[in-house]
Amino acid sequence: MLIKFLTTISILFNPFTFLFGQFDIDSEQKASPLPAELPISTSLTADFNFNPSLANAISSIIISTARETNPNFLPIRNWDISQPEIEAKAALIFAPEKNNILYQKNIEQVLPIASLTKLMTGLIVLENTNLDQIVTVTKEAIEAYGDMGGLVVNEKISVKNLLYALLMESSNDAAVALADAFKDCPLDTVLESEGQSLVSLMNKKAEELGLTSTHFIEPTGYNPANLSTALDLAKLVKYSLNQPVIWQILKTFSIDLPSADGTINHHFTNTNQLLNSRPIIIGGKTGYTDEAQGCMILVIEQDLDKVRNYIGQPSSEYLIIIVLGTQERFSETEKLINWVKGAYIW
Repeated sequence: MLIKFLTTISILFNPFTFLFGQFDIDSEQKASPLPAELPISTSLTADFNFNPSLANAISSIIISTARETNPNFLPIRNWDISQPEIEAKAALIFAPEKNNILYQKNIEQVLPIASLTKLMTGLIVLENTNLDQIVTVTKEAIEAYGDMGGLVVNEKISVKNLLYALLMESSNDAAVALADAFKDCPLDTVLESEGQSLVSLMNKKAEELGLTSTHFIEPTGYNPANLSTALDLAKLVKYSLNQPVIWQILKTFSIDLPSADGTINHHFTNTNQLLNSRPIIIGGKTGYTDEAQGCMILVIEQDLDKVRNYIGQPSSEYLIIIVLGTQERFSETEKLINWVKGAYIW
Protein backbone atom coordinates (compact mmCIF):
# COMPACT_ATOMS: atom_id res chain seq x y z
CA MET A 1 0.00 0.00 0.00
CA LEU A 2 2.76 2.42 0.87
CA ILE A 3 4.42 1.74 -2.46
CA LYS A 4 1.18 2.52 -4.32
CA PHE A 5 0.73 5.71 -2.33
CA LEU A 6 4.29 6.87 -3.04
CA THR A 7 3.88 5.95 -6.70
CA THR A 8 0.75 8.09 -6.94
CA ILE A 9 2.54 11.06 -5.38
CA SER A 10 5.60 10.60 -7.60
CA ILE A 11 3.37 10.68 -10.68
CA LEU A 12 1.65 13.80 -9.42
CA PHE A 13 4.94 15.61 -8.94
CA ASN A 14 6.44 14.50 -12.24
CA PRO A 15 7.16 17.88 -13.87
CA PHE A 16 6.05 16.56 -17.26
CA THR A 17 2.68 15.14 -16.21
CA PHE A 18 0.76 18.36 -16.76
CA LEU A 19 1.71 18.37 -20.43
CA PHE A 20 0.08 15.06 -21.30
CA GLY A 21 -3.18 15.20 -23.17
CA GLN A 22 -3.13 18.99 -23.51
CA PHE A 23 -2.37 21.35 -26.35
CA ASP A 24 -0.50 24.65 -26.47
CA ILE A 25 -2.54 27.21 -28.35
CA ASP A 26 0.54 29.07 -29.61
CA SER A 27 2.59 26.08 -30.77
CA GLU A 28 -0.53 24.49 -32.36
CA GLN A 29 1.14 21.08 -32.00
CA LYS A 30 -0.13 18.15 -29.98
CA ALA A 31 1.80 17.27 -26.87
CA SER A 32 3.01 13.86 -25.66
CA PRO A 33 0.85 10.70 -25.65
CA LEU A 34 -1.99 10.51 -23.19
CA PRO A 35 -1.14 9.31 -19.67
CA ALA A 36 -2.46 6.31 -17.82
CA GLU A 37 -5.45 6.74 -15.54
CA LEU A 38 -4.89 9.13 -12.69
CA PRO A 39 -8.10 9.67 -10.70
CA ILE A 40 -6.57 10.92 -7.45
CA SER A 41 -9.43 10.52 -4.99
CA THR A 42 -10.53 7.16 -6.43
CA SER A 43 -6.99 5.74 -6.26
CA LEU A 44 -6.52 6.80 -2.67
CA THR A 45 -9.88 5.45 -1.60
CA ALA A 46 -9.49 2.09 -3.35
CA ASP A 47 -5.87 1.44 -2.40
CA PHE A 48 -5.93 2.49 1.22
CA ASN A 49 -9.56 2.01 2.23
CA PHE A 50 -9.69 5.64 3.33
CA ASN A 51 -13.01 7.28 3.81
CA PRO A 52 -13.81 9.73 0.97
CA SER A 53 -13.28 12.88 3.05
CA LEU A 54 -9.81 11.78 4.14
CA ALA A 55 -8.90 10.76 0.60
CA ASN A 56 -10.06 14.12 -0.77
CA ALA A 57 -8.14 15.96 1.97
CA ILE A 58 -4.91 14.17 1.05
CA SER A 59 -5.56 14.83 -2.64
CA SER A 60 -6.15 18.51 -1.92
CA ILE A 61 -2.90 18.85 0.01
CA ILE A 62 -0.97 17.21 -2.81
CA ILE A 63 -2.65 19.38 -5.44
CA SER A 64 -2.23 22.66 -3.54
CA THR A 65 1.45 21.92 -2.83
CA ALA A 66 2.09 21.02 -6.46
CA ARG A 67 0.30 24.15 -7.66
CA GLU A 68 2.49 26.39 -5.51
CA THR A 69 5.74 24.74 -6.62
CA ASN A 70 4.81 24.47 -10.30
CA PRO A 71 2.02 26.79 -11.53
CA ASN A 72 1.77 24.85 -14.80
CA PHE A 73 1.25 21.54 -13.05
CA LEU A 74 -2.53 21.61 -13.04
CA PRO A 75 -5.04 20.68 -14.32
CA ILE A 76 -4.47 16.92 -14.66
CA ARG A 77 -6.67 14.88 -16.98
CA ASN A 78 -8.84 12.36 -15.17
CA TRP A 79 -9.12 9.48 -17.65
CA ASP A 80 -12.01 7.90 -15.79
CA ILE A 81 -14.09 10.57 -17.59
CA SER A 82 -14.48 9.82 -21.30
CA GLN A 83 -14.58 12.42 -24.06
CA PRO A 84 -17.94 14.21 -24.43
CA GLU A 85 -20.16 13.54 -27.43
CA ILE A 86 -20.34 16.93 -29.13
CA GLU A 87 -22.45 17.37 -32.27
CA ALA A 88 -21.13 20.84 -33.12
CA LYS A 89 -18.91 21.10 -36.20
CA ALA A 90 -16.13 22.55 -34.04
CA ALA A 91 -15.61 23.01 -30.31
CA LEU A 92 -12.85 24.02 -27.93
CA ILE A 93 -12.11 24.48 -24.24
CA PHE A 94 -9.09 26.68 -23.64
CA ALA A 95 -7.31 27.66 -20.41
CA PRO A 96 -5.82 31.08 -21.29
CA GLU A 97 -3.66 31.50 -18.20
CA LYS A 98 -1.74 28.32 -19.00
CA ASN A 99 -2.23 28.61 -22.76
CA ASN A 100 -3.49 25.02 -22.93
CA ILE A 101 -6.35 23.43 -24.79
CA LEU A 102 -8.34 21.01 -22.65
CA TYR A 103 -10.79 19.83 -25.32
CA GLN A 104 -10.75 20.16 -29.09
CA LYS A 105 -12.82 19.17 -32.07
CA ASN A 106 -11.99 20.49 -35.55
CA ILE A 107 -10.46 23.59 -34.00
CA GLU A 108 -8.79 24.70 -37.24
CA GLN A 109 -11.80 24.18 -39.50
CA VAL A 110 -12.74 27.48 -41.14
CA LEU A 111 -16.43 28.19 -40.60
CA PRO A 112 -18.87 31.12 -40.76
CA ILE A 113 -19.16 32.62 -37.27
CA ALA A 114 -22.36 34.68 -37.50
CA SER A 115 -22.64 37.30 -34.76
CA LEU A 116 -19.50 36.17 -32.97
CA THR A 117 -18.11 38.70 -35.47
CA LYS A 118 -19.48 41.41 -33.21
CA LEU A 119 -16.86 40.71 -30.55
CA MET A 120 -14.20 42.02 -32.92
CA THR A 121 -16.52 44.85 -33.99
CA GLY A 122 -16.90 45.94 -30.38
CA LEU A 123 -13.18 45.68 -29.65
CA ILE A 124 -12.22 47.90 -32.59
CA VAL A 125 -14.88 50.48 -31.71
CA LEU A 126 -13.79 50.49 -28.06
CA GLU A 127 -10.10 50.89 -28.91
CA ASN A 128 -10.56 53.64 -31.48
CA THR A 129 -13.47 55.84 -30.42
CA ASN A 130 -14.74 57.81 -27.45
CA LEU A 131 -17.52 55.99 -25.57
CA ASP A 132 -19.30 59.31 -25.01
CA GLN A 133 -19.36 60.15 -28.72
CA ILE A 134 -22.93 60.69 -29.95
CA VAL A 135 -24.05 58.78 -33.02
CA THR A 136 -27.05 59.56 -35.21
CA VAL A 137 -28.79 56.40 -36.33
CA THR A 138 -29.50 56.53 -40.04
CA LYS A 139 -32.32 54.96 -42.03
CA GLU A 140 -29.69 52.94 -43.89
CA ALA A 141 -28.43 51.44 -40.64
CA ILE A 142 -31.93 50.37 -39.64
CA GLU A 143 -32.76 48.89 -43.03
CA ALA A 144 -29.41 47.22 -43.74
CA TYR A 145 -30.30 43.90 -42.11
CA GLY A 146 -33.83 44.49 -40.87
CA ASP A 147 -34.99 46.09 -37.65
CA MET A 148 -32.96 44.40 -34.92
CA GLY A 149 -32.17 46.20 -31.69
CA GLY A 150 -35.07 48.63 -31.53
CA LEU A 151 -33.11 51.69 -32.63
CA VAL A 152 -35.00 54.59 -34.19
CA VAL A 153 -34.19 56.50 -37.37
CA ASN A 154 -32.44 59.83 -36.53
CA GLU A 155 -32.10 58.80 -32.89
CA LYS A 156 -28.99 60.19 -31.22
CA ILE A 157 -27.30 57.68 -28.92
CA SER A 158 -23.85 57.25 -27.38
CA VAL A 159 -21.24 54.80 -28.65
CA LYS A 160 -21.29 53.11 -25.24
CA ASN A 161 -25.03 52.46 -25.39
CA LEU A 162 -24.69 51.18 -28.95
CA LEU A 163 -22.09 48.71 -27.69
CA TYR A 164 -24.66 47.37 -25.23
CA ALA A 165 -27.11 46.88 -28.12
CA LEU A 166 -24.37 45.30 -30.24
CA LEU A 167 -23.09 42.79 -27.68
CA MET A 168 -26.20 42.07 -25.60
CA GLU A 169 -28.98 42.03 -28.19
CA SER A 170 -26.62 41.23 -31.08
CA SER A 171 -28.12 44.21 -32.87
CA ASN A 172 -27.23 44.42 -36.55
CA ASP A 173 -28.46 48.00 -36.80
CA ALA A 174 -26.15 48.97 -33.92
CA ALA A 175 -23.23 47.39 -35.79
CA VAL A 176 -23.99 49.37 -38.94
CA ALA A 177 -24.56 52.59 -36.95
CA LEU A 178 -21.17 52.13 -35.27
CA ALA A 179 -19.51 51.48 -38.63
CA ASP A 180 -21.09 54.67 -40.02
CA ALA A 181 -20.03 56.68 -36.98
CA PHE A 182 -16.52 55.29 -37.19
CA LYS A 183 -15.97 57.21 -40.43
CA ASP A 184 -16.72 60.47 -38.62
CA CYS A 185 -14.48 59.95 -35.55
CA PRO A 186 -12.19 62.90 -34.74
CA LEU A 187 -8.69 62.19 -36.01
CA ASP A 188 -7.12 62.52 -32.55
CA THR A 189 -9.16 59.56 -31.32
CA VAL A 190 -8.72 57.45 -34.43
CA LEU A 191 -4.94 58.05 -34.57
CA GLU A 192 -3.48 55.60 -37.11
CA SER A 193 -6.96 54.62 -38.24
CA GLU A 194 -7.37 57.71 -40.44
CA GLY A 195 -8.88 56.78 -43.75
CA GLN A 196 -9.57 53.16 -42.75
CA SER A 197 -12.98 51.59 -42.35
CA LEU A 198 -14.12 49.67 -39.31
CA VAL A 199 -13.98 46.39 -41.22
CA SER A 200 -10.45 47.02 -42.51
CA LEU A 201 -9.30 47.62 -38.94
CA MET A 202 -11.05 44.44 -37.83
CA ASN A 203 -8.99 42.51 -40.36
CA LYS A 204 -5.83 44.40 -39.39
CA LYS A 205 -6.37 43.46 -35.74
CA ALA A 206 -6.93 39.83 -36.74
CA GLU A 207 -3.58 39.89 -38.51
CA GLU A 208 -1.86 41.48 -35.50
CA LEU A 209 -3.24 38.77 -33.20
CA GLY A 210 -2.13 35.97 -35.50
CA LEU A 211 -5.67 34.95 -36.45
CA THR A 212 -4.51 33.50 -39.74
CA SER A 213 -7.82 31.85 -40.65
CA THR A 214 -10.05 34.81 -39.78
CA HIS A 215 -11.53 37.30 -42.23
CA PHE A 216 -14.33 39.86 -41.97
CA ILE A 217 -16.24 41.54 -44.78
CA GLU A 218 -18.86 43.40 -42.70
CA PRO A 219 -19.35 44.17 -38.98
CA THR A 220 -22.50 42.14 -38.17
CA GLY A 221 -21.66 38.54 -39.07
CA TYR A 222 -24.83 38.25 -41.15
CA ASN A 223 -22.80 37.45 -44.25
CA PRO A 224 -21.44 33.86 -44.23
CA ALA A 225 -18.15 35.16 -45.64
CA ASN A 226 -17.24 36.34 -42.12
CA LEU A 227 -15.02 33.36 -41.29
CA SER A 228 -12.88 32.07 -38.46
CA THR A 229 -11.93 28.94 -36.53
CA ALA A 230 -12.46 27.85 -32.94
CA LEU A 231 -8.71 28.21 -32.40
CA ASP A 232 -8.60 31.77 -33.73
CA LEU A 233 -11.67 32.74 -31.71
CA ALA A 234 -10.03 31.47 -28.51
CA LYS A 235 -7.09 33.77 -29.19
CA LEU A 236 -9.47 36.67 -29.82
CA VAL A 237 -11.39 36.03 -26.60
CA LYS A 238 -8.13 35.81 -24.65
CA TYR A 239 -7.15 39.22 -26.03
CA SER A 240 -10.59 40.67 -25.27
CA LEU A 241 -10.30 39.73 -21.59
CA ASN A 242 -7.95 42.72 -21.26
CA GLN A 243 -10.91 45.00 -22.06
CA PRO A 244 -13.15 45.05 -18.96
CA VAL A 245 -15.79 47.22 -20.67
CA ILE A 246 -16.45 44.44 -23.18
CA TRP A 247 -16.95 41.83 -20.49
CA GLN A 248 -18.98 44.13 -18.27
CA ILE A 249 -21.42 44.34 -21.17
CA LEU A 250 -21.27 40.63 -22.04
CA LYS A 251 -22.12 39.59 -18.48
CA THR A 252 -25.10 41.97 -18.23
CA PHE A 253 -28.43 40.12 -18.35
CA SER A 254 -30.67 43.12 -19.00
CA ILE A 255 -30.43 46.90 -18.84
CA ASP A 256 -32.43 50.04 -19.65
CA LEU A 257 -30.50 52.71 -21.56
CA PRO A 258 -31.75 56.03 -22.97
CA SER A 259 -31.09 57.96 -26.14
CA ALA A 260 -28.79 60.97 -25.78
CA ASP A 261 -31.70 63.36 -25.20
CA GLY A 262 -33.59 60.96 -22.93
CA THR A 263 -36.69 60.82 -25.12
CA ILE A 264 -36.24 57.17 -26.11
CA ASN A 265 -35.68 54.31 -23.67
CA HIS A 266 -34.21 50.98 -24.75
CA HIS A 267 -34.58 47.76 -22.79
CA PHE A 268 -31.77 45.45 -23.86
CA THR A 269 -31.83 41.75 -22.95
CA ASN A 270 -28.84 39.48 -23.44
CA THR A 271 -29.24 36.74 -26.04
CA ASN A 272 -27.03 34.46 -23.90
CA GLN A 273 -29.53 32.15 -22.18
CA LEU A 274 -26.81 30.68 -19.94
CA LEU A 275 -26.23 33.95 -18.07
CA ASN A 276 -27.25 33.72 -14.41
CA SER A 277 -27.73 29.95 -14.72
CA ARG A 278 -24.46 29.31 -12.89
CA PRO A 279 -22.28 31.60 -10.76
CA ILE A 280 -19.16 30.46 -12.64
CA ILE A 281 -20.29 32.06 -15.92
CA ILE A 282 -18.45 35.32 -16.61
CA GLY A 283 -20.16 36.16 -19.89
CA GLY A 284 -20.35 35.26 -23.54
CA LYS A 285 -21.55 36.02 -27.05
CA THR A 286 -24.04 34.19 -29.23
CA GLY A 287 -24.41 33.94 -32.98
CA TYR A 288 -26.80 32.37 -35.45
CA THR A 289 -27.41 32.35 -39.19
CA ASP A 290 -28.75 29.61 -41.42
CA GLU A 291 -25.27 29.02 -42.85
CA ALA A 292 -23.33 29.22 -39.59
CA GLN A 293 -26.02 27.57 -37.44
CA GLY A 294 -25.72 28.24 -33.72
CA CYS A 295 -22.42 29.58 -32.42
CA MET A 296 -21.30 30.36 -28.89
CA ILE A 297 -18.45 31.96 -26.98
CA LEU A 298 -18.54 31.53 -23.21
CA VAL A 299 -16.06 32.37 -20.47
CA ILE A 300 -16.39 30.58 -17.16
CA GLU A 301 -14.45 30.77 -13.91
CA GLN A 302 -12.99 27.53 -12.63
CA ASP A 303 -13.19 28.03 -8.87
CA LEU A 304 -10.36 26.14 -7.19
CA ASP A 305 -11.98 25.42 -3.83
CA LYS A 306 -9.42 22.82 -2.78
CA VAL A 307 -6.57 25.22 -3.35
CA ARG A 308 -8.46 27.99 -1.56
CA ASN A 309 -8.85 25.74 1.50
CA TYR A 310 -5.16 25.07 1.86
CA ILE A 311 -3.41 28.26 0.74
CA GLY A 312 -5.95 30.54 2.42
CA GLN A 313 -6.49 32.71 -0.67
CA PRO A 314 -9.23 32.72 -3.31
CA SER A 315 -7.98 31.07 -6.47
CA SER A 316 -9.60 30.73 -9.87
CA GLU A 317 -8.82 30.44 -13.55
CA TYR A 318 -10.82 31.41 -16.60
CA LEU A 319 -11.81 28.85 -19.20
CA ILE A 320 -12.88 29.84 -22.71
CA ILE A 321 -15.45 27.64 -24.44
CA ILE A 322 -16.11 27.91 -28.18
CA VAL A 323 -18.90 26.06 -30.01
CA LEU A 324 -19.48 26.46 -33.77
CA GLY A 325 -22.05 24.99 -36.13
CA THR A 326 -24.80 23.44 -34.03
CA GLN A 327 -28.53 23.73 -33.60
CA GLU A 328 -28.10 23.26 -29.84
CA ARG A 329 -25.50 25.88 -28.91
CA PHE A 330 -26.62 26.26 -25.29
CA SER A 331 -26.97 22.57 -24.46
CA GLU A 332 -23.70 21.75 -26.23
CA THR A 333 -21.94 24.47 -24.24
CA GLU A 334 -23.48 23.21 -20.99
CA LYS A 335 -22.29 19.71 -21.85
CA LEU A 336 -18.71 21.03 -22.13
CA ILE A 337 -19.01 22.93 -18.83
CA ASN A 338 -20.16 19.79 -17.04
CA TRP A 339 -17.51 17.65 -18.71
CA VAL A 340 -14.49 19.84 -17.94
CA LYS A 341 -15.35 20.04 -14.24
CA GLY A 342 -15.01 16.27 -13.94
CA ALA A 343 -12.50 15.52 -16.67
CA TYR A 344 -9.72 17.57 -15.09
CA ILE A 345 -8.33 17.59 -11.58
CA TRP A 346 -7.75 21.14 -10.44
